[in-house]
Amino acid sequence: MATTHFARTGSCLFLLLLCLLASCGNDGKQEDTTPLTQTDAMEAVQEEPLRTKAPAVADTANFQEAFNQFFSALQAGDTAALNSFVAEKAGVWLIEQPGAVPAYTHFSSIQAVKRSYRQLPFTSINQQVQQCQLQQRQTLPSFDCANMDQGSTGFAEDGCFYTTATEDFRNTDMWKYASLTKEQATQVQQLQQQVDVTVLHTASSYRFHFGYRNGRWHLLFADLRVPCSA
Repeated sequence: MATTHFARTGSCLFLLLLCLLASCGNDGKQEDTTPLTQTDAMEAVQEEPLRTKAPAVADTANFQEAFNQFFSALQAGDTAALNSFVAEKAGVWLIEQPGAVPAYTHFSSIQAVKRSYRQLPFTSINQQVQQCQLQQRQTLPSFDCANMDQGSTGFAEDGCFYTTATEDFRNTDMWKYASLTKEQATQVQQLQQQVDVTVLHTASSYRFHFGYRNGRWHLLFADLRVPCSA
């Protein structure tokens, strides 16, 4: 009986020793072998884009390249390519002046644009915007109606320019003089605050206001007013 009891005790001690050795082999760390649930997997997938998310700050370094693509599409009348510059929810606002006051019209796509002048499509402006060697300026050239004599554009400098100094347009209250609903006026004001770059084409006087969102440049406003024409 004593021999049997001793044998059982020895077996228990041997098993205990094996367990201790196994624990030391894992450096005292317990390995988690619990399989991932579907929720865990979804959270992992959703967290990955956050680690590689594009910066929210406007990437003005690549604006010229983006605008050149926009301009090429305009010259070719490629509405599909132009529409890639229109944000799905924000759309694009056309600013015109068919009379004494400015008119704001919202469109969900480039294909839907109808200008107040003869209901022409957006691509028709390529007749006025035929050349654009884009140059950056701290501020856009000033304008004076008195300087429009003898075919001059009235701008202090002629050409095609862009600037990141968009405070004037962001803070403009020109929308007050347009026939906008309260909801539309709110939308215009909110969208104005998202303008990061303005392009001025002095030969036509047209201005294009772009915003940077989700890693892409979008045309938010196209100002087709001609100064001193009212």
